[in-house]
Amino acid sequence: MAQKTKERILTAALNLFNEKGLSQVPTRAITLHLDISQGHLTYYFAKRADIMDALFEYYKNQMVVILAKPAGDKYVFRAWMAAILEVNYTFRFLFLDFAQVMRESPLFKKDYLRLRRVRKQKFMEFMDSLALKGDFDQIYQQVELILEFGMMYGLLEGKMSRKRLVEKLLEDLMLMFE
Repeated sequence: MAQKTKERILTAALNLFNEKGLSQVPTRAITLHLDISQGHLTYYFAKRADIMDALFEYYKNQMVVILAKPAGDKYVFRAWMAAILEVNYTFRFLFLDFAQVMRESPLFKKDYLRLRRVRKQKFMEFMDSLALKGDFDQIYQQVELILEFGMMYGLLEGKMSRKRLVEKLLEDLMLMFE
């Protein structure tokens, strides 16, 4: 029962954070949404940063699985990029409210940079497997901007479905390799 309540809290918080942004979702908003007391919430999570850390753990676990897979040829690479985009979209509040997450979540601040390094390493391995010559660091910076912050621009531009947004970002990424 306790695990179910904890999962309900995390699911509600993720949905609210993604929909309204961190600044509009204090713990009180989560308790109202779930119709539970503040004390009930604090039994599981003492503060909002604890909720953010738990959500980041989910994000990190999914990314670790994706980053463990080799990029392979350009079709496997496309699927790999799509998987990263899907996870980033699911946890989009991390990037939409990036500065605030960095300030409030010590876990995110510590582990996020490590995840970025691993992702970059996998990207460089893919580029090497294509036997391309060039400044991969600049190419990677463009890829990183699309992977993490491209959705922010897509969301700000208008109501685009998740599927269409991910497709558009994938198209943008793959244009770089044609």
